[in-house]
Amino acid sequence: MDSLVLSEQLTESARKLLQSPGLQIHARPEWGSHNPAHRDLIRAEIQKLLPENWHSSTSHTEGLGVIVLSASPIGVDVEVTERVTDKTVARVSSQEELAAAPSAPALWCAKEACFKALRQYDQPSVISKISIGAWENIDSQTETFRLSNPETFNSSYENRGVMMKISTWSLAFFIFPS
Repeated sequence: MDSLVLSEQLTESARKLLQSPGLQIHARPEWGSHNPAHRDLIRAEIQKLLPENWHSSTSHTEGLGVIVLSASPIGVDVEVTERVTDKTVARVSSQEELAAAPSAPALWCAKEACFKALRQYDQPSVISKISIGAWENIDSQTETFRLSNPETFNSSYENRGVMMKISTWSLAFFIFPS
């Protein structure tokens, strides 16, 4: 899989759905957790790419690492889809929340991405305090979602998330627009 093509496709779709025209997404296989140097590679890339006063978020899993950059608070999570089970997600979600989500990996990644974006506000001590809802199917590979309880974290109510299934991975991006 060509990482440049993957990143261009993700970026265009995510910009549109998150209504964030300046959003940058960089995804590369060598940033995956299988590579012992992945953290150093990601840090070096962020130092090269991050504009002053912008926000960044990173995530990595087997075979893929992702960096997102935005003028607004942003979060990203990537997971190997088959590794996230209902049982895992049930530890941090209500049955109703899990039943409303398109899948366990989608809910897990959405919560993780939201958690990372909340570091600009009152980030909770545990991910189970984050409620995700308002899922909307865009196509067979894409869903949108919202943080259902932003007032809990002293954040603006305006928030947007997008969940994408790409190959063997589930990716979520979450933003608090400025």
